[in-house]
Amino acid sequence: MLNNAVNRLILVDTINTLGTAITWTGLPIFALNLTGSFLYAGSLYLTETIAGIISTIVSGHFIDKVSSKKMIFTSFFLNCFVMITLFSLLSFKHFIIFLFPLMILSQSLGHFANLCLEVWFRDLTIKDPNIGLARAISKKNTFTTTCKTVGFTIGPLIFGILSSYAILIDSASFLVCAFLIMRFDEKIQIEHSHDTAWFSLAYLKRTLKDKILRIYFFSHLLGGMIGPVMTSLSVYILEGHFKVADFEISIFWLVGGVFVILSNMILSRSSLLFASKVFLYFLTVFLVCGGIVMMGASLNWIFFIVGFAIMTMGNPVINNLLSAETFKAIPQYEKGKVMGVMEASADLGTLSFMIISWGLIETFGIFITCMIIAVMAILRITLFYSSFKIKSDIPIENITKNL
Repeated sequence: MLNNAVNRLILVDTINTLGTAITWTGLPIFALNLTGSFLYAGSLYLTETIAGIISTIVSGHFIDKVSSKKMIFTSFFLNCFVMITLFSLLSFKHFIIFLFPLMILSQSLGHFANLCLEVWFRDLTIKDPNIGLARAISKKNTFTTTCKTVGFTIGPLIFGILSSYAILIDSASFLVCAFLIMRFDEKIQIEHSHDTAWFSLAYLKRTLKDKILRIYFFSHLLGGMIGPVMTSLSVYILEGHFKVADFEISIFWLVGGVFVILSNMILSRSSLLFASKVFLYFLTVFLVCGGIVMMGASLNWIFFIVGFAIMTMGNPVINNLLSAETFKAIPQYEKGKVMGVMEASADLGTLSFMIISWGLIETFGIFITCMIIAVMAILRITLFYSSFKIKSDIPIENITKNL
């Protein structure tokens, strides 16, 4: 029964991811064609980070207290209405006034639903002894990353063909997801807390006070500063330094997506996550840091993309293990609130270091910037795997058995 529910949540997440990926690559280009403003079009991407920070903090309170089914259904249904409203307003002369606030609202609802769905998925998975949490996360990520890769690739094309009607695809995906969630059994729920407190600094302090959760908090923070920033810088380096055309940029996105999918498939279908933590540590360092160093030292765009592929192969190893171990360490009645803190820390890391990284690359160049990020990656990997040493009072066999 739980296994069926887990698979249906993966289906919901997959459909939602595809619709959102199409919109979030095609809509800014569509806005650029309508307004001619690069600043306005680019700012649409920024709204996702801003909305993510706000909504993940707020949504944690509801996740720990309210029915997951009702919350996710409401979020998807409202998001469907928001996208239909956006489509309706596009025919007005001054529609651009409504575009930004509506997209912030849509992304806030999206992050709200995504965090709730993620906590519900992990809560169901960890209760089933036949499903390993880290491998289940890898399985789900295989499907969602595939949809992201497809959506990012066809998004601009769909908006080019269908124009504003492409927005209805995202609206339809929200409606389908709402219908699928509505059919869930009410008995399959997260255990809720009777605590009425909203998010406050107390939850952040509580997270930082716990030695293990503190490690996971800074691992999330550093993760936000490394992966998304390195991806953003890569596009700038390819276009500004290597002077590549759109075709090579498409290859870059395709290769990155394919290798993330491949890595998640291997993790979900093999016993790699059962290997010793020492082996996984050196494997992660070799792939992630080795890939970043290769990118920084590359003399042409081909080797740069190969380095990016190597890095993306290693990211799921640490990210999926970190996600699983973090969820296990959080007290049952605080899953939503603390997960909100973790996710917000990653978004804050991305937002803050994105600005710094542009200054680094302008001041010190590509190689030094990549070396700094590689050192940060080593710090993050070492910090995370040190948590297993701290938990040494629990036999390693008992830790890996639950993966």
